[in-house]
Amino acid sequence: MKITVFTFLILPILILSQQLAEAQTTRTMSFDASTNLMLEEFQSMLVLDGNEVKVEIRLGGEDAKPGVDRLEQGDVVLMMNGKRVNDIESLRELYSDLEKDAEIKIGVQRGNERFILTAIKGEVPEGGPRMVMSFDDEGDGEPPVIVPSLGILLVDLDEGVHIERVIPPLLSDELKPLEIEGYRIVSFNNEKPESAASLMEKIKTLSVGDSISFVFEKDGDEKTITFSKKKPKGNFSIQTEN
Repeated sequence: MKITVFTFLILPILILSQQLAEAQTTRTMSFDASTNLMLEEFQSMLVLDGNEVKVEIRLGGEDAKPGVDRLEQGDVVLMMNGKRVNDIESLRELYSDLEKDAEIKIGVQRGNERFILTAIKGEVPEGGPRMVMSFDDEGDGEPPVIVPSLGILLVDLDEGVHIERVIPPLLSDELKPLEIEGYRIVSFNNEKPESAASLMEKIKTLSVGDSISFVFEKDGDEKTITFSKKKPKGNFSIQTEN
């Protein structure tokens, strides 16, 4: 059995490899951080939305870490430590200038309310903040396939294409309520997928606004959904190292 590790890096066009045992494989995903910033201390991913810095993704599940003021999806970040922020770059500079264990105070607007959230800056790994997830990769078959635009990881099994894992920071908003991890993809746009790789290619050829229709099945439970392809949250690339 092999353990495949995926590292999600939040930094500008920089791909970082992680030391693994000789028998393991690393696949690394990175994206252009000019419009994205992960504030791990507040368990949130921020994006530039027009002229506002907003929380795009909440990290860490439903429960915040003990003692942490966590941002909520849709929050607007107005300032950090008393200084106004209008874009991701200015926020990143303010964050980078802070030493480890320094207090972070951010001004937030949530609906009609404005308030201050605080946290203590942690130790940032070399190369920038990142999240790591792993899964069991058994046998000598085709490697799993990441579909970044939907936030799902696909594998080929005897009975078809399955969703091996969902990737919470990337998971499409439409798919989040369905809890489809482990489900088989019965059809994509009314066609049975031939393989994980071919399905990813078909999704990549769709334009923003094109219709996406899925039928999922697991142990007799069938789920159907149709939605429009959204604009990507970042520019993704994948590097594989043995």
